[in-house]
Amino acid sequence: MKEIKLTNKNRITTLQDALEVIRGGGVVVYPTETSYGLGADFYNARVIDKVYNIKNRARKFPLPVLVSDLVYATSLVDFSEAARRLAGRYWPGPLTLVLPFKYCKWQEHCDDFLALRVSSHPFAKELVTSLGSPLVSTSANIAATGDSYSASDIKKQFAKAAVKPDLFINAGTLPQNPPSTIIKFFNNQMEVLRQGKLKIQK
Repeated sequence: MKEIKLTNKNRITTLQDALEVIRGGGVVVYPTETSYGLGADFYNARVIDKVYNIKNRARKFPLPVLVSDLVYATSLVDFSEAARRLAGRYWPGPLTLVLPFKYCKWQEHCDDFLALRVSSHPFAKELVTSLGSPLVSTSANIAATGDSYSASDIKKQFAKAAVKPDLFINAGTLPQNPPSTIIKFFNNQMEVLRQGKLKIQK
């Protein structure tokens, strides 16, 4: 796993390196406003399998994604009025919405819903905007272990992994913020799947 220490001076070149890895079918560890995440091209079925193998995660659990903004999100999923209000209020930020996915029949690795959010972390936002497509945004850890907030966490997580990420964007130790709040909408009904930093009630 190649490592690049992110600084203000190398931000652009690091972004270019990350994009090159992702577009080439690789997996990148990158910082978000919650914890470090695993990033990959959502439209590449082969690399999606790699993400599952890295995490040792069952395929029955769909992978969430980052998108650049609400406008792009509306091209992928169907928003109810309530879901759109929440997105307008809390995006960018630690709110994941699980909404009906418009193009599931074209994807081999999804179910009828897509979990997505807009990140408020500057590097994560630049990465997904520059990529121009959804970026896988699952936590950078082995399934059923704790989230990763530091370089030592990342190295410990994947030290013995059979399959490792291709690139680690080391942004230093991140604030130990709780994970995103996850809200699902179906038939205009709202379900809180996980309460994170944002406390949202029905």
